[in-house]
Amino acid sequence: MRVLIVDDDPILIMVCSRLMKITGFSEEVVSAREGREALQVLEGIFTNSPSQLPEVILLDINMPVMNGWEFLEDFKRLSTRFSKEIPVFMLSSTIDQADFDKAKTYPVIKGFYSKPLTKENLEAIKATITA
Repeated sequence: MRVLIVDDDPILIMVCSRLMKITGFSEEVVSAREGREALQVLEGIFTNSPSQLPEVILLDINMPVMNGWEFLEDFKRLSTRFSKEIPVFMLSSTIDQADFDKAKTYPVIKGFYSKPLTKENLEAIKATITA
């Protein structure tokens, strides 16, 4: 499984990548430090090798340049060109109920998990995407 992690914390990206490899969830992890970079990564993959698009996106909310909500708005337009839906799972440290409520308004968001990512979260993500 290919995963795109969009988060501005390099330690979190490293830990998530290692956890995914150790648990066998994913051998291929790509990362971006903010939403605009993530869109560029997706556009590049789509242009050069569309079959290599990620199966899952893990998305933080609070990032510089382009936050998670702004990413989702542009991703909505970009993803109409893809031949498959890429589910997004929010991975955030937020405790703001407004963020949880807002996430429910995006059909592409399939789950919302608190940082740090755990083995149990990965199992739930896998169950969601294989259901």
